[in-house]
This record gives sequence, C-alpha cells and structure tokens, in this order.
Amino acid sequence: MRINAKFILLFLSIVLLFCACSEKRSGSFHVELFVKEDFDKDNRLFFTGTTNLPNRMKLVLSITGEDGFSAQKEVEVNNGKLESKLISNNGAGLVPGKYILRITSQAGIRQPISVQNIIGKQGENLKGEFVLSQEILGKMIGYTYSFSKSDSQTSANEKVWEELNGYLSTGQYAVITKFIDKIQTPDQDIQMMYHFSKYHIYGQAGDDRKALESLYSIPRDYKGRNEDLINYYKYLNDFYKDESPFSFKDYVALYRKNRITPTSFAYYLTKSEQIGDTKNSDADTVYKYMMKEFDVLTDYGNNYVPEIHDPIILEKASRHFGMTVSQADEIFMNRAMQLR
Repeated sequence: MRINAKFILLFLSIVLLFCACSEKRSGSFHVELFVKEDFDKDNRLFFTGTTNLPNRMKLVLSITGEDGFSAQKEVEVNNGKLESKLISNNGAGLVPGKYILRITSQAGIRQPISVQNIIGKQGENLKGEFVLSQEILGKMIGYTYSFSKSDSQTSANEKVWEELNGYLSTGQYAVITKFIDKIQTPDQDIQMMYHFSKYHIYGQAGDDRKALESLYSIPRDYKGRNEDLINYYKYLNDFYKDESPFSFKDYVALYRKNRITPTSFAYYLTKSEQIGDTKNSDADTVYKYMMKEFDVLTDYGNNYVPEIHDPIILEKASRHFGMTVSQADEIFMNRAMQLR
C-alpha cells in the first residue's frame, strides 16, 4: 500500500506542533532548592546542590565574608543538580570566619527558551519561599544562607605545606614526589609541586628535555601556591638557560616587587629565617638528639631504611623541641652539610 507523501508531512507537522505546545507549561512551579558548601584541601570553596529547576537554567552565586571578601560564580542546572567551580581568595584558600551565600537567577527573558517554557518569560510561574519579584525583570530566584569556615581545615592543610616547603627549601625533590604520591586526591597546587620536583629530578639526571616538559606542563598563567618559585625557574630558562645570575630573593625583590603573600615560597623562607634564627648551640642540641635517636632506631645505621626511619626521627624531634617537622629537617640538613 502506498502512503501519500503529503499525508505524512501533515501528520509530522501535527505531532511537532503538539510537542511544542506541550513544552509550554502554564501554571505555578514551586521551587525546591538545597545547596551546601564544601572546601578542598587548599581551603578553596565550592558548592553543590539539588533542585527541581529546569535543565540549563542559569543561576548566579554571590559570596561575601565578614573580612570584606566577595566573589561571584555562574552555574547552570544540570539534570536536577548544580555544582560551582572553585572559589578562592586571589588563588589562596578562604580564611576562617562567617560567610553569606546568595543565589539569584538571571531574568527569565535571558534564560534558554526551554527554561522560559517552564518558568515563563518573566518567571511568572515561579512560586515558593525562594522566589522574589522585581518590578521590571519579573520573578527571580532569591536564596540566601550563612555558613562558617572553621580553622581546622586550614591547620591540616598548612601542615602539609609546611612539610612540602621544608623539603623544597632543602632540595629534597625525590622525597616530595613520594610524599605527594601518598596523597589520595592532591589539589592543583600540590600537583604543580609534583611537576616542579620532576623538573629538578630530570635536570639532575641530565635529561633536559623531560625536565623542561615537566616545568612547562605547569600553565604559564598559573596563579597559586609557590607561583613565585615556579616563575623564577621559568624566567631563568626563558632568558638565561637555567643559569643563575641572581638569587631567588633578588628575583622576588626586582621582578615581583616583593609581593609576598602567605602562600608564596618567599614568605615561607622569610618566616623560616625568623623562626630559624636558632643559636648554633640550639641547632647542635637538635642535631645531636636526632643522631642519638638514629643510632637507637637503626642499630648505628646497620638497619637503616630512609623511608621508614627518617620520618620517625623527624617526628620525634618535632615533638621533643616543639617545632615543625620541616624545621627539624632543615636544622639537621644544615648541620650535616656544615660537618662534611
């Protein structure tokens, strides 16, 4: 049996028209919205949430803090869920304190057509406690809640960076890679330190190609922990082929105009110098204590396994003298070098 082509086209047109009409829902749409905050290991903020708002609806997240901090991120509803990108304080983590999150929606007329068909061109179908009315723009989402950032996360994160910076300051790049390998979900900044350490490891082995690949796998516009240290070595490679016409401190003073933040390596060195203004007799005491523990633990070196015994000895010295592990490690390395 032959079917008339015109009949088929007419049938499809009716079906498409029916589908289009069915998308344009009318009546009230009661908004459901739940959002929670979270922090990564570097204390940068992000939000996740669930909602019945239509797919692809555009929302704006505005965050303010009692210390004057403010930030804004756009999110889009995706299958009943929303998730923001990381929110930082100029690349650094957020400081402890109270914060307020406010979620608003873009005007209905600026939403995708599929969203307008559900909420209305001016959001007129939106109902519920999370809806506010604007005289010109119509109805929009208006969701607000406050939350606090405790200092417990900061303490744990800073302890990791104290260790990393201590290893960096003494050039223990192989130790750094092993240290990072043990972190289950290293954030971006820690991953950059892994690439930076690989740059030195390959360079020391004479593999310049792999060394530069590791260094330049760090984005050129990277802004984060120890960016000053990374940029220093990139600068040397770009202009001096890794020679050192001036020190890292000179680079920070001349080319970064002494812009030292708490997340910079220059800040760590300055802080270490202030804390580590230990008298030679004090350093000798720490060194002798560690050597004594070394002899006891390893039977005077006969059973020495660096991966096992070094962390134990450093931890013992840290607790005994009330200093960080990296400070104990730095004292030991400095005294060992002097006694060579």
